[in-house]
Amino acid sequence: MKQFFATLALSLFSVVFCLTLVVPAQSVYAADAYGLEKTKSLTQFKSVTKKLPELIGSIVSVALSLVGFVFLALALYAGFKWMTAQGNEKDVTAAKDTLINATIGIVLIVAAYAITNFLFTNVITQIN
Repeated sequence: MKQFFATLALSLFSVVFCLTLVVPAQSVYAADAYGLEKTKSLTQFKSVTKKLPELIGSIVSVALSLVGFVFLALALYAGFKWMTAQGNEKDVTAAKDTLINATIGIVLIVAAYAITNFLFTNVITQIN
């Protein structure tokens, strides 16, 4: 079981690490000696440059998606353990505890996100 969680944690870390390495393509700041700016303007591709708050927002969005995935995995695991407990009270209690703890965790994370979002959108924008 520990090996499963270690593998799951390593996989999630790898996904987050790979997603944070994705850097948007930036325009070349050199002189337009080869007509690249004209070519770029003729295509429908836009230059993707994100500002720091947008980049942080994207990272938080990915992190929250991963947290939701972890919650789903824990809920499925707890349900599986509960269904295969075969009346064993110890296993049923462990499955219930896992499900309750996963639910408490997701509620705390969503509440923290909601509070932070409220503060940044309403309070801090009023100050600036």
